[in-house]
Amino acid sequence: MLSIRTEEVRTLAETVMRKSGVPTLTAAIKLALQREIKRADEATPLIERVAAIRAAALAKADRPTAPALIEDERDALWTR
Repeated sequence: MLSIRTEEVRTLAETVMRKSGVPTLTAAIKLALQREIKRADEATPLIERVAAIRAAALAKADRPTAPALIEDERDALWTR
């Protein structure tokens, strides 16, 4: 048995019920949870999204990326 004690949650469930055309609050909540689980399962992890953005930006760069500075080069930049 489903018992909704929060008015906001009941309003959200009623909105899902009305917009999706399911007959009961229980069905609306079940549908919303199933959709949220599917969305979470299909979501691309942040590290992969950032890597893709980085790769796209590097592909558009007009010059190749510079090699990493060695410690002496980095220190020399601070003394100028």
